[in-house]
Formats: sequence, C-alpha cells, structure tokens
Amino acid sequence: MSRLLTFFKHSDSEFGIFYPKHYLLAAYPKLEDAERAVGALKNAGWADDDVIAVPGEEVVRYQEDHLLLNGLWGLAMSQLSRFIDTEQPYADADLAAAKRGAAFIAVHCHTETIKAEAWKVLVTTNPIVARYYHAGGVDLLTGRP
Repeated sequence: MSRLLTFFKHSDSEFGIFYPKHYLLAAYPKLEDAERAVGALKNAGWADDDVIAVPGEEVVRYQEDHLLLNGLWGLAMSQLSRFIDTEQPYADADLAAAKRGAAFIAVHCHTETIKAEAWKVLVTTNPIVARYYHAGGVDLLTGRP
C-alpha cells in the first residue's frame, strides 16, 4: 500500500476524483530534489507528519490504489472531470510525470496563511509544477495547468 494513502489526513477525493483539499502538491525532476524541498520545509518548522516526498513509482502505485478504493464511481467521475476540464487533467499530468520519473511532495496547509508560508519556502526550490487544493478550487502556483 502507498504511504500516500495514510499521509492525507483528510479526504483525498471529492466524488471519487483525487482532490487533496488543504494540500500543496509540487513536482520535481527527481527524488533528491523533492527531498531537498522537504528538508527546506522542515528547517522552516514543518512537522514530519505534515510533509512527505515520494518517488514517481509511489505516485503510480497510489493512483492504482485510489482507483481500487473508488471503483466505478471514481472512474465515471474522473471521465466527467476530464470532459469538463476540471481536476482530473491535473492528476493525469502528474501521473504521466511520475511515470517519467518525477518525484512529488505534499504539504498539509490547512489555512491560506500556512499555504503562503509553505509556498514562500518552496518557490526557492524550483518545482516543475505546484498547486494548492482548497474548497474553492485549485490554485496553480507555478508550471503549466
């Protein structure tokens, strides 16, 4: 089982679609880059249980686990999300990057202030892409949608 299944403290999906509300996700070319970003966050005061770095293979495994947990409903909602171009295209792009070897970090940011503090640290680590999931939508912080 992927560590990501236990990392997300709150629901990581909405209507069966991957949607980790109150998390900042960022991608890096390789695991060492992601681990350096996590180190920067920890040096800035983030707790071990609020940040994680994972290799692309673990993201792929997580996606497979997520599909098994959400079944046909999740699959149908994913297709609808792709059609109306909402959250699922982000997950698709992340999965493609993971299969190419990218690594990812997730940071629990339960307020906009904490998100801003995390991003202030992470922007200096040059992620490929970064986005923040909140109740009102997804904020693209850097990279392409």
